[in-house]
Amino acid sequence: MKKQLLLMIGAILSFATVYAQDYYYFKFKGTTSEYVMNQTGATVLLNGPSSSALSPEATLPFAWNFYGQPVTKFKASTAGYITFDVTQTTSKQSNVALSDAAAPNNSIFAFWDDTKLEPITQGANTFPSDIRTWTYGTAPNRVFVIQWRLVQTSTGAAATNVTYYAIRLKEDNTFDIVLNYGFGTFSASAGTRNADGTSSKAITGTPNMNFGGANGSYDATASDVYKFTYGIQAANEPELTSIELPKYTPKNTNMSIKGVITNYGAQSLSSFKLKYAVDGGSEVTMQLSGLNVAASGGTYAFTHNVPYTSPTIGAKNIVVSISDPNAGVDGDLTNNSKSGSFTIVNSTVPRKVLHEVFTSSTCPPCKPGNENLKAVLDFKVGEWTAIKYQVNFPGTGDPYYTSEVATRFSYYGASFAPWLTIDGANNWGATSANANSYTEAMFDAKKATPSLASITANYSIKGKTVTVSGNVTPVQSFANSTMRLRICVVEKVTSKNVKNNGESEFYSVMKKMLPNASGTTVSLAAGTAVPYTQSFTFPGEYRLPTNGQTANIINLATEHSVESFDNLYAIVFLQDDADKTVWQSETTTPLGPVSVTEINELGLNIYPNPSKGNINVTFGGNSSNGSVRIVDMNGKEVLAQTINSLNGEINCENLSNGLYFVELTVAGKTATKKLNIIR
Repeated sequence: MKKQLLLMIGAILSFATVYAQDYYYFKFKGTTSEYVMNQTGATVLLNGPSSSALSPEATLPFAWNFYGQPVTKFKASTAGYITFDVTQTTSKQSNVALSDAAAPNNSIFAFWDDTKLEPITQGANTFPSDIRTWTYGTAPNRVFVIQWRLVQTSTGAAATNVTYYAIRLKEDNTFDIVLNYGFGTFSASAGTRNADGTSSKAITGTPNMNFGGANGSYDATASDVYKFTYGIQAANEPELTSIELPKYTPKNTNMSIKGVITNYGAQSLSSFKLKYAVDGGSEVTMQLSGLNVAASGGTYAFTHNVPYTSPTIGAKNIVVSISDPNAGVDGDLTNNSKSGSFTIVNSTVPRKVLHEVFTSSTCPPCKPGNENLKAVLDFKVGEWTAIKYQVNFPGTGDPYYTSEVATRFSYYGASFAPWLTIDGANNWGATSANANSYTEAMFDAKKATPSLASITANYSIKGKTVTVSGNVTPVQSFANSTMRLRICVVEKVTSKNVKNNGESEFYSVMKKMLPNASGTTVSLAAGTAVPYTQSFTFPGEYRLPTNGQTANIINLATEHSVESFDNLYAIVFLQDDADKTVWQSETTTPLGPVSVTEINELGLNIYPNPSKGNINVTFGGNSSNGSVRIVDMNGKEVLAQTINSLNGEINCENLSNGLYFVELTVAGKTATKKLNIIR
């Protein structure tokens, strides 16, 4: 009997251990726009310089529980943790494992390491290092932030050992740790420890964690975020995190139902049912099995094996849901479905993908970002357009920064350079909008999205007056109240704005938006061509600003920054301000105006075209001599040669496959034709 009683007690203790409440966490990537890394109006708890200190005690702005017990006050340490034991008077600088007796009790460790607060001076600027707090949101969903700004290792140089992180206490009694970014090498602990030291939860990597987030990037979407919840983690708890639907699909065309689920359960997810229903119709079910979606935050991208198709046009509503995780009970039934909508249309037209890049000649990452973008686009000749907005940072910024650049930067909510927006979207497949992350596969995904309008674009110049005209022809009516037509006059290559990032030439640089950055409202009905015409005269003389600061930028009412008016061309695009979607874009020839009369007068001819190697350029007229330039789609000159009407052979063996422009100049007249190299 005694033995049976002991076994029963042992079983009860074992059961209690398995199901005891504790903290568990999930790792995410990125923060929402409510969290601002450089928040204005924050309360400073502790200023740098300070090498080892606890802040004065501070009061939480709302009721909050830690390990199930109410806490109201805390102190923050220069070493990267907060403690709710406000009797503590000294900071523990040397971190250990959180289960170690030397770890501070009743604490949350954001990034516990031997660190200090030390302001950083760069040139004439000094950047504060401190611990700050602020609150955002409204009850009962308020968030209290404790942030460590520009924290440095106690022994490391500021320029090479610095990081930025925060704890966010949420009114629902959860919290998260946000590791924004850093430079150098740290060896930290992160997680929790209860009031008597009997329980702790450490983030993987403790006590040797390096900084989280993106190296040197202020991009909030690249931050590492660890969400902590106190309770019993359900064994099976999948969430339908997102669904992916096209806005428009042609009738009688298969449309894939795609999305992502996240496994918040304590065990891996091997199976679940995926369903969808359109306009309240019967559910289409798919059984997924043989999976291995990791516990506590693993994700799985799905595609339903039965695509949707419709023979009739019109708006459709869809509900996608998941059920039966691991053929068992779901711990939370409130996050298992998503609804969405799409429209079936009669037809679509091919899309020309618009790339808008916020870049700068003072931005070191911008050079490889622009090079990576070019490498992707070089293989997509004739399928894209590009605009480069030169920004006024880092440091003093690019001399070709303008107020219209500022408007577009704010329009997209951009926060760094090289920030790449594709067809109006900042989220195009990478973890951030960094141009260095762009790939050919990402381009292909955007290109595959159908467009509902075509654009023609014509360009002319007389003196310093440019005129852009054409038609927008939709195959489907648009939400006209928010649709805008925008026109950018760009310079195909500039070089006078060189600064310190290693770039010597800059392509597709925006010089003016017509009539301005807001564009013009267009009313679009299916099948009806809408004409447009916009002109602008660049005033005054050329001036090269000292830098991109506001006091120095070009005033387009009196002056300009165009290096060569022969290098101007235009990008025209159709954008919905409701969600910033760019529905179509088009470019004029990136070689300035080409007169039909001059083409006819010169009698320009190129053959063979397409070519595998050498080409022949012939022309008529009285002159026997002419100059030929060949430039790529980015406006970069790749070959120049003098020819005559009797011998116009040009060796193109060194040119890569792709589309080029051959520009012939004879007796002051210029003609241009396209050349396609295919081997």
